[in-house]
Amino acid sequence: MNKLSVLIPLLSISFLVHSNHHEDGEHSKTMHENNFAYLSTYTMPAGSNPAMLEKNLLRNVEDLKKEGYNNCGLLRHAFGGDRAFYSYCYFDSWEQFAEINDNASGGDVRQLYGDHEDRLVAMDEKNLGRTNYIVMATYSFGPYLTMNERSANAQKIFDVYNEGFGGCNMMSHVWGPGLEWQIACGFDSYAEFAIKQAKLGPLMSSLSDEKLDIMNHSDDIMSRVKK
Repeated sequence: MNKLSVLIPLLSISFLVHSNHHEDGEHSKTMHENNFAYLSTYTMPAGSNPAMLEKNLLRNVEDLKKEGYNNCGLLRHAFGGDRAFYSYCYFDSWEQFAEINDNASGGDVRQLYGDHEDRLVAMDEKNLGRTNYIVMATYSFGPYLTMNERSANAQKIFDVYNEGFGGCNMMSHVWGPGLEWQIACGFDSYAEFAIKQAKLGPLMSSLSDEKLDIMNHSDDIMSRVKK
């Protein structure tokens, strides 16, 4: 099944792995550039069964991978904003994206989720390995800044996260809702998160006197759904 209401980054997400390196499916002999990602967010409606929705979305990401994306995965809300699932798929080029979507089956399925957003992002930095949990930090900047100024401010923030977590990804808006940047970092346990937080705190203080013109910011922690 494919769905494409073109919108942009939260994060969704993908989120969110080693890009031109391996990932799930990941031990294949084909190396991909993974220059772009297709991210989706699905909220859990009140009274819904998250386990049922999880199974439905896992089937969906498997279908998307079969349709031609390099790799796809599913993440589930742990801490942060909406109680939601986040899916991600990687692709190398817009030609690959076009081939997938021009030949998509687009079959009708029962909708079990609540609100839904899609977004297409560029993978600007690709340093994240496979971890059990993903931290997604989303930033937007003042509208009075040029695009290059916003990008430069996002890069300053990213450099701190990247050092603190020992390798993160950064994604920037291509198509979708909100002109935002997402920083995705990982950890395998909350004990490890505590260690990384202790390292990240002093690094973040180095930005305290920087005029970054942050307009909006949100953090989400998500667990990786095992297939």
